[in-house]
Amino acid sequence: MLALIAATPTIGSTYLLSIDNRQFTPTSSPITTVSVSPTNVTAQLEIDQTFIINITLSNVNDLYVWQVGMTFNSTILEALSFAEGSFLKEIGTTLWAPGTINNTVGIIHYHASALAANVTGASGNGTLGTITFKVKGYGNSTLPLTEVIMLDSQLESTNKTLIHGAVRVKIPGDLNGDEIVNAIDLAALARTYGSSPSSPNWNAEADINGDLIVNELDLAMLDKHYSETT
Repeated sequence: MLALIAATPTIGSTYLLSIDNRQFTPTSSPITTVSVSPTNVTAQLEIDQTFIINITLSNVNDLYVWQVGMTFNSTILEALSFAEGSFLKEIGTTLWAPGTINNTVGIIHYHASALAANVTGASGNGTLGTITFKVKGYGNSTLPLTEVIMLDSQLESTNKTLIHGAVRVKIPGDLNGDEIVNAIDLAALARTYGSSPSSPNWNAEADINGDLIVNELDLAMLDKHYSETT
C-alpha cells in the first residue's frame, strides 16, 4: 500500500511524498523568462557613441510567435534600430513585423516575429532581438519591456516572467560616479595606471576606453572631459 504524506503547501515551501518510506521532492517546470540583457548597464560613453541591448529568452517550450516593445529615456538615449534575433530563425523561415520607434517620447512600439507554416515552435534559450542605442546625454534610463506576447504552436499564451533593464551613462572620466570629472577621478586613475585585469590594483572604471589596460589613452579621455558635469 502506498502511504502519501504531504505538508501543507505554502509559498516558497517544499513538500515531500513518502512512498514505502522513500522520500521524493517534486520538481517544478522552469519558468520562461524574457530579459533585457545585460540587465543593468553602467558605462562611460561619449555623446553619439552606440551600444546594444539584447532581448533574451530562457526556458521556453514550443515558442511559435513573440512580440516585444520597450520604453526609454529619450533625453539620454536614441533608439536606432531593433533587429530580429536568431532564436526562431534557427527553426525555419520567420515572418518579421518591425514596429516603429518614437525617439521624441522614448517608445519602441512592439516588434514581432512568427514561424512560417504549421510547424513546432522553438524551445530552450536564445536571443529574440537586438536594439541599438545612441547616447544623447548623461544620466539614467530604465528599459522596461512592454506589450510582451509569447504564443506556442497551438497559439496558446506562454506563462512568463519579465526582467526589465536599466542604463546609466556616465561622463568618460567620472570614475566614482559623482557626476563630475575632477581630481578625485584623476587620483583613482593614477592608482591603477599601467594595470590590466590580472593586476592587483585593477579598476575597471579606470579603463575608460575598454581596451583592458589603463594607460595614456584613458588619461586622454579623462583630460578631455575634465571639470565636465551633468
